[in-house]
Amino acid sequence: MLLLYCAMLDTEHERDELTKIYEEHKHAMFMYALKMTKDNELAEDAVHNAFLSIINHKEKYFSLNHKEFRCLSVVIVKNKCIDLLRKEKHYAQVPFEELELYLDGDEEPIEEQVIAKTTYIDIRNNMKNLDEISRQVLIMKYYFDMSYKEIGKELNMTPKHIDIRIMRAKEKMRKLIKMDEKYYEQ
Repeated sequence: MLLLYCAMLDTEHERDELTKIYEEHKHAMFMYALKMTKDNELAEDAVHNAFLSIINHKEKYFSLNHKEFRCLSVVIVKNKCIDLLRKEKHYAQVPFEELELYLDGDEEPIEEQVIAKTTYIDIRNNMKNLDEISRQVLIMKYYFDMSYKEIGKELNMTPKHIDIRIMRAKEKMRKLIKMDEKYYEQ
């Protein structure tokens, strides 16, 4: 597959970057996808779709360091898995917010790993109180500096929907932080 992906790129530098990313992360991406889908073919499809997305947004992804890319690649694969699972008849009628109930996830969520790098302790402690999509949009917007359009493309939502999600998540974070402040004042 790597040859196919490399053929989609224009420069030797881009091909070298993709080769490095592919060799370093393909196994972790596949294992994460397999854990979510519990199906080899779906997991392979999710990883393939993730690499296509990475190639389409190569300017953003090729500039990330190893740790940053690992965190974001898992988010991308997770979203690709969810897209594939939603297409399956068994999951077709399940709302997106409830889909994670069908997925096993006993390892530490990637969102918490990304947030742990920040110095904002109050935010980090309260992110776990947000729903999955809200956490993802906040990380994509404020940590990876992605536009509403880019986030919408990754999550299959409109930019307006992303704007509303971010606004609601920020408001909930404000309330949670105020509650923490009141607790510590007592």
